[in-house]
Amino acid sequence: MRPVRLVMQAFGPYAGREVVDFGDAVAAGLFGIYGQTGAGKSTIFSAITFALFGSATKEEQATASLRSDHASLTDATVVEFIFDLAERRYMIIRSPDQPRPKRRGDGETWEAHEAHLFDVTGLTFAEIDAGARGTVIAEKKTGVVFAAVTELLGYGPRQFRQIVLLPQGKFETFLAANTKDRMEILRDLFDVSLFRRLTARFKTDADEAERDVRAQREACAARLKIEGFESTDALRLGVTDAGEIHAKRAEIEAARQKEERASAATLDAAKDLDGRFAEVAAAHATLKVLLQDKTEMDALAARIVRVEAARGALDREEAKAAAAKDKGSAEAARDAARQRSEHAASMRDAAAQAFDRERARDPEVQGLRRDLDDLRRHEKSIADASSAKRAADDAKTSETEIAAVRVAAEVARTALLEQRVRAKETLRLAQETEERRRGLDGELASARGALKAADSYVKAEADHQMAGQTVTRLEHARDAALAEVEAAKEAFDAAEARLSEMQALHLASKLATGEPCPVCGGTDHPSPATGQAEQAGLDAAFRGAKSRWGEKDQAAREAVNAHGGALGVLTERRRALDELDRPDRGIGELRDLVARRQGELDDLGAPAELGVLAGALDAFETKISAAEAERDRLRDAAALASTLAATSLARLEQMLTGVPGHLQNAEAIAAALVATGGSLHARTEARAQAETAERMSREASLSSEKDLEAADAALVRARERQAAAQGAFDARLEEVGLTVEAFESLKPLIAQIDVDREMVDGHRAKLAGAQEHLRQRQAAVEGRERPILAEIEQVHAVTAQGLRVATEERAEAQARLGHLERLLSDLSDVLRQLDEAEAATGPLRLLASQFDAGNSQRLDLETYAIGAMFDAVLDAANLRAGPMTDGRYKLEREAEGGGRGRKGLGIQVFDAYTGKSRSASTLSGGETFIAALALALGLADVVESASGKVRLDTVFIDEGFGSLDAENGAGTLDVVLRVLSNLTSVNRAVGLISHVPLVQEAIPHGFYVTKSGAGSTIETRRRA
Repeated sequence: MRPVRLVMQAFGPYAGREVVDFGDAVAAGLFGIYGQTGAGKSTIFSAITFALFGSATKEEQATASLRSDHASLTDATVVEFIFDLAERRYMIIRSPDQPRPKRRGDGETWEAHEAHLFDVTGLTFAEIDAGARGTVIAEKKTGVVFAAVTELLGYGPRQFRQIVLLPQGKFETFLAANTKDRMEILRDLFDVSLFRRLTARFKTDADEAERDVRAQREACAARLKIEGFESTDALRLGVTDAGEIHAKRAEIEAARQKEERASAATLDAAKDLDGRFAEVAAAHATLKVLLQDKTEMDALAARIVRVEAARGALDREEAKAAAAKDKGSAEAARDAARQRSEHAASMRDAAAQAFDRERARDPEVQGLRRDLDDLRRHEKSIADASSAKRAADDAKTSETEIAAVRVAAEVARTALLEQRVRAKETLRLAQETEERRRGLDGELASARGALKAADSYVKAEADHQMAGQTVTRLEHARDAALAEVEAAKEAFDAAEARLSEMQALHLASKLATGEPCPVCGGTDHPSPATGQAEQAGLDAAFRGAKSRWGEKDQAAREAVNAHGGALGVLTERRRALDELDRPDRGIGELRDLVARRQGELDDLGAPAELGVLAGALDAFETKISAAEAERDRLRDAAALASTLAATSLARLEQMLTGVPGHLQNAEAIAAALVATGGSLHARTEARAQAETAERMSREASLSSEKDLEAADAALVRARERQAAAQGAFDARLEEVGLTVEAFESLKPLIAQIDVDREMVDGHRAKLAGAQEHLRQRQAAVEGRERPILAEIEQVHAVTAQGLRVATEERAEAQARLGHLERLLSDLSDVLRQLDEAEAATGPLRLLASQFDAGNSQRLDLETYAIGAMFDAVLDAANLRAGPMTDGRYKLEREAEGGGRGRKGLGIQVFDAYTGKSRSASTLSGGETFIAALALALGLADVVESASGKVRLDTVFIDEGFGSLDAENGAGTLDVVLRVLSNLTSVNRAVGLISHVPLVQEAIPHGFYVTKSGAGSTIETRRRA
């Protein structure tokens, strides 16, 4: 960063506007700022710091105190700073919180801190002074501007005071700082966040790997505990025991299976014989039903013969019915033709009378024709006067319209005058509102940022607390689940023991002396089980206990997994909480502050467009002038329209003489022509229609008489056909031997004759089949007795139940064996993988420990990296200190603590005169200044070289040269100034503040500050 120009107004001791042009001073490389004590030399540096970062050089100084006590209340405190950065030029304008007079009424109001940052590359000072601002980067909101400046420079205010501006009283801070403070300074200057993140990442990965292994080992132990084993060795013994139990239960199952198969074969044979007896009974029942229906079927067969005879006469009956229908149709047609003939004769007579009446009105038609001719002559007169009428009407309309427009124009002009008054007031109020809005925006942004940070911290704290509660709850749930598994396992073992006892009793009851045991095969039974075998519900109790054990076992596994997951969540939330800063104010207070500021902003409403409002006021002025000119023009036009209307009316009255008054307009004459013409057309049309109707009705009467004759002839032929059809039907009935009554009674049965025939034939076939079936079924059971199925089924049920119990016990033993074998295999694989994982993550955990200060020097990776940077700073500082001390002093890094103590960032001085190192605090005042100056210059060199973004083109030094002058005379001062001069000749400008005359003589370029009772002023100095 290279300063170009600084403008201060009402700032510190400067009451007016002071301009500091750094152009020549920076070009000279080494320049000074001189003046009396208290004149305001350091204020120039403070103004630069305030312009860039919104704070004074001294951190403890409030920005409100930067306002000049010499300035008038009407002069605002403003700092404008132009600086170059690489190839770009920037300008920042900033004003602090300050009072100003109220725009309305008496008293003062408070104006908020405000800042604006612009890119002014390519603009001259003249263009900037004329109001040019280039490109806006950030404006108004101080937080946004601060972030933009920090991003551009690559450092913030704290680093600025350490490597760019060395303020008065703070010059030796870095030299005298302890390891902790120096660590914070270097951490801010050098971006070592990569090493901090790397350390955190390694630690997180190592912790996660260790936590995963530990959690999986705990899960393995929990699975063993759930199964009732303390170790994998105990589990292997359990697998052996489970195999022996399974073998014994398989033998028992085989014996039960043999008994069940014999019982099942006996039951199947009994069921087959019982089924045959049931078939004999069913055959008897079927034959009995068929014999009961035989008489009915015989009667149905006789009726079928008579119905077949009736079906032979059915076609003659249909022919007779068709002939009767045709005769009825002919009679209806003859009656309709007679009615049409009579109606046509009536219509013919009426039409003749109507035509006679129309011929009698011929004189009326001649009169209408004469009236129509008169109206056409009047129409021509009206047409000749129409142009004059239009001119008169147009003149009158124009006169009326102009009068209305005059009234509207006057109303509009009055409204514009009122709007202009309101626009002036609106613009004034909007200007005051926008001033207030800018102040509130800055305060609201700051409050929202603080509230967001506080919300994040409170949420993280609540999440961590909730995660802790969840861990505690799940830990209790896990312990309870494990206890329930133990209880369920004990209940299962007890139920299994009771069931085994019952099965032993059942087997003992089946043993007989000399007969082999179904389990072991032995014929000697020395100690059979004794007691009552009828213990109802033992099997159900065993199954219930087993089911509950399985449910509790699954629940315990889920509880163990849930607890492990909750522990991971708690760790992550603790880490997230530790990364946040605790807020210094409560959320409620911050929300109230945000709400108050937001409420004040909301009360102000939407932002006003001041330029639009000012333009609207100017537009009202223009509109008012135009409205007054339009008012005068309309007054002249109204007088001309009145004269023209009177002239046109006189000419029209002259042209309409001789035309009846009620017909003296185009509408009336047109209506009369339409009415008279319509009447004439109506009379002519009515006569023609009456004549046509008379002719057509006469022709229709003749046609209807012919139709009536044809209908009479058709009726005679239909009656003859009906008589012939009746004779044919009577002959057919006589032929088949049926009367008309018999035919009618049999006719409904013709439709189902085929169904009846099939029913008779089917019954006869079923009867024969049933008799044969009964004979066969009786032969199958001849000489045999029907078995009692209930007794046989009861015996089979007992043997089947024994087999089910034995099968379930064998399946349970087999499942238990398989489960334990799988568990042993799974745990063996998991434990082997865990051993491999521990071996594989060993280097990671070792590195994580080394990075996190688990080394002989007790240094974490970030501190080690900062130490390396610090070594580079000391090397660069010694390049400056050597020439300034004639090679006597060399800055060294000091190990804090003896023996294996942690090596920190302490500074000690090696004295070539004594050949020993000593504390920097033992240096004299002048030596301390030289050491601090060398350290600051070395720090600036390393920071700039380490960061491609940070550019330290200019360094400012405030005081310290007086100690050189007082202690060693001009010799040491000359050496220091020579070093600084060499520094500027290479790549950097140096500005310093001093009241030492020898410094002023050696460095003539710069500025001189003069103080007075009205405030200080600045003048530029150059080499003569």
